[in-house]
Amino acid sequence: MESLATLWRGMTVEQFMDKLRGVIGLQRMLPKAVQDHFTLPFLYIGNSAYDWLPERLQEEVTTLCSALEAGLKAVHNDEALAKGGSADLSDRPATRGEEVRAALDAYRQHPGSRELSRLRQAASGTSLHRYIDRLDKWLARKRPSSPDRPIEYEIASVLGDISRRVDDLHHEPSSYEFNEQRRAALAEALRSNM
Repeated sequence: MESLATLWRGMTVEQFMDKLRGVIGLQRMLPKAVQDHFTLPFLYIGNSAYDWLPERLQEEVTTLCSALEAGLKAVHNDEALAKGGSADLSDRPATRGEEVRAALDAYRQHPGSRELSRLRQAASGTSLHRYIDRLDKWLARKRPSSPDRPIEYEIASVLGDISRRVDDLHHEPSSYEFNEQRRAALAEALRSNM
């Protein structure tokens, strides 16, 4: 969010639209306790920005960046949102990173075709898909390419690459199925605690 709040002069309409899409996407991922600190201008402008004069575009960019900066400052100053604070963050939607991490952990524990299929599905449409392709390549091999590096080493290496890059996906929403499974697990945990 900090990078989206950065203001720079001479922003093009395309750059502004990219910034708007980023803000809209991130806003959907925030819990209500955090969202309440942001008073943003209307973000759903369609293609009207393409008709704006450069002065109007710069004014809108400044307004958006100022609102983001003020919201970030308010979030930072809120004691309830500090680590161990009293804010309720349970309404935060699950992220694609969490979904891929869960699928990766399940595959590492039980490397079967069902778990591999879930990992493929969780990583599809992301930058991790190329690692899944590499994993498929190594799983299909019968002999190692080198006697010094067995296939198991290559598979573990690819899984490590995926694990290191999972955190890059926490800005994307998870699939509907994963979100529903997460909600059901949380509801079950609440019932068992009562």
